[in-house]
Amino acid sequence: MIFRLEDDADQQIYAKRRVDAFSLYQSLSELLKHLKEIYEDQNLIRKCHRKYVALKQLNKSFSSFYSEFTRIFSFLNYDDITLMNDIQNKINNRFQNALSVCLIKFSSLDKLKIFLQDVNNKQRVNYQLRDEQ
Repeated sequence: MIFRLEDDADQQIYAKRRVDAFSLYQSLSELLKHLKEIYEDQNLIRKCHRKYVALKQLNKSFSSFYSEFTRIFSFLNYDDITLMNDIQNKINNRFQNALSVCLIKFSSLDKLKIFLQDVNNKQRVNYQLRDEQ
């Protein structure tokens, strides 16, 4: 491949484009992916972080809230433990109360999500039954 990069971008890929490099780029898409990782849109990351910090469930349905939660954190580099701790502060009081009496120690965000979806479904059924009476 022939490269027409200059300055900082050229320096970023120099180690992989040398003839004696341990791991050469195998394709143009691999090179572009590497550069994208280096020069990703930091403004987008900052916006997502601000949205993430401000995000609260309030009166949104759990599925709507969780969809927005996952969309935002997909741009951020947070581990499951951080996300599991954060989501507990972002959900509304009904879900926080359900978690406070739950004795389960969740090992992943996915398991916590399944629990919260189950709580949501049970609460919805209870509200429907109450409204029918």
